Amino acid sequence: MFELLSIKPTNPKSLNYIVIVEKADNNYSAYVPDLLGCTTTGESISEVQQNIQEAIRGHLEIMHEYGEPIPEPTALHELSSPASIILEITIPEFR
Repeated sequence: MFELLSIKPTNPKSLNYIVIVEKADNNYSAYVPDLLGCTTTGESISEVQQNIQEAIRGHLEIMHEYGEPIPEPTALHELSSPASIILEITIPEFR
């Protein structure tokens, strides 16, 4: 089973991306299945949560600058992952 940590949206037009967090020997790593290449690490889950929010924002900003479509977030029930920790991160919409 996994633990779901969620940041509740403050804007109804926000995007709620699922983040997979994996425990390594000395830290945590995280990635966003919907955003290829969007990854980060941190010494704690709270640090990973902060870092991945920044990584997602940056990733979406670059996609927007290049005119790439912003992918719709995958719903949690659609996700198949062996991860023990999954975060749901809310990012203001880029549309």
